[in-house]
Amino acid sequence: MAEKQSLRDRFREMEIGDTIEVCVGCYGYTTVRTYASELGFMMGRRYSTHLDRATRNFQITRTL
Repeated sequence: MAEKQSLRDRFREMEIGDTIEVCVGCYGYTTVRTYASELGFMMGRRYSTHLDRATRNFQITRTL
């Protein structure tokens, strides 16, 4: 069975222009945006988030 990758690791592995999807039900609304903001600040990166209401997933894109 494959080990689940942490949200922090998924953010850290992103290159500029990469987009990932995160299930809102798995992490909650504020957790994903907080991670994007705080990890971006700590690592000198910038992320944008978009909530896809149809699939109930966050789409996170690394922009810098």
